[in-house]
Amino acid sequence: MNLTPAYILGHADLEIERLQLQADIIAGVTRRLIRECGIGPGMRVLDIGCGVGDVSMLLAEAVGATGCVLGFDSEPRAIEVARARALVAGYRNIEFVVASDNAFPDRPLFDAAIGRYILHHLADPVATVRRAAEAVRPSGVVAFQEPASHINDQTLPTIDLYAKSEQRLKAVIRAMLPHFDVGGRLVACFEGAGLPTPHLICEALAGGPASPLWRVFAMAYRSMLPHMVRLNLAPADDDDSDTLADRLVAAAAAMRAQIIAKPQSCAWAIRP
Repeated sequence: MNLTPAYILGHADLEIERLQLQADIIAGVTRRLIRECGIGPGMRVLDIGCGVGDVSMLLAEAVGATGCVLGFDSEPRAIEVARARALVAGYRNIEFVVASDNAFPDRPLFDAAIGRYILHHLADPVATVRRAAEAVRPSGVVAFQEPASHINDQTLPTIDLYAKSEQRLKAVIRAMLPHFDVGGRLVACFEGAGLPTPHLICEALAGGPASPLWRVFAMAYRSMLPHMVRLNLAPADDDDSDTLADRLVAAAAAMRAQIIAKPQSCAWAIRP
C-alpha cells in the first residue's frame, strides 16, 4: 500500500515475525468476515495491502482451485515474503504484485475486495474504500477489518507493567497514525464512499498467561520503541524491551491474569 505516512513499524525481520504471529491470532475473525460477507468458491478477490500474504492465503482457501486472489502492497520486501510463503504452502491461485493505494492494479473487475489493518494507516480511508468499490463488479463485495484502537487493551486483574507499556504504545499510535480510530468509524467510511450502510462484526480476543497476545503486544512495543524515544514517550535507555514478553507472561501467571485485546471491527457491503 501507499501508506501515508509510511508503514510506521517497517519491515525488519522482527516486524515480519510479529505480523505473522498477529495474523495467526486474528485469523479466526478474518475467516468469519470472509464467510459472512459471501466470499466463496470460484470468486476473484482483490486483497488490498496484502502485506506478507496472510489474508491472501485465507482467501485462497475460501475461493478454492476454481477461484483466484490478487494481493498487492507497495512494499517490495512484503511482497517477496508473501510470494515465498504462498509457494511453500502450495497455493497456486494467488498472484502478488507491487502496487500503490493510489493506483490499484489494472485488472478486470473483481467479485470482492477486502483489506485488513489498512485504513488506519492512510491519510484518506474513505478514498480507499471508494477505490475498493470501484474495483468490484456491481453486486460485488467490499470488506474491511480494522483494530478498534480507540479502545484500550486491558488485563484483569491489572498488571502495572502492562498498563504502563500499553499507555506508551497507545500514545505513539495516536501520534503517528492518521486515523487510529477508524475501526469505530467504518459506517461513516462506507457511506462516505457511496456504499450502503455496512454489516458489522465487533469481536474482542482474550487469553490467559499462555496466550500469544502477550508476545505480540511485546513485539509491537519493541518495534515502536524508537518512535517512543523520538517523541519523548519513553526514555532513551529503555533497553528492557527484549525481555518484556517474558516479564508480562510471568506476571500474568503469578496473578492468574487474563488479557483482553482491543476489539476487531469488521464491515462489509454490497456494491449497488
